[in-house]
Amino acid sequence: MSDEKLLKQFIKESIRMKMIKLSDGSEADYGSFKHIDELDRMISDLDVYRRQLTSKPTRKERYTISRAIDSIRHMKRKAKKSGIK
Repeated sequence: MSDEKLLKQFIKESIRMKMIKLSDGSEADYGSFKHIDELDRMISDLDVYRRQLTSKPTRKERYTISRAIDSIRHMKRKAKKSGIK
């Protein structure tokens, strides 16, 4: 393999290996089991909070929280695609 190909491969791998800071202050690789578990925990916490908002005046807030949950689910799918380490 030529030096140029090795350099390109090294750059691709270094970009792919992003570190994510978790809520407890520790760090995990993007797409790792810890990272996926953190996203699951965030989704469940937001879902519990959303279910507590039951009155009609809070429907906009419920919608906003639902959109946030959808976004986190999208991030989770992308992280899983990148490969669980």
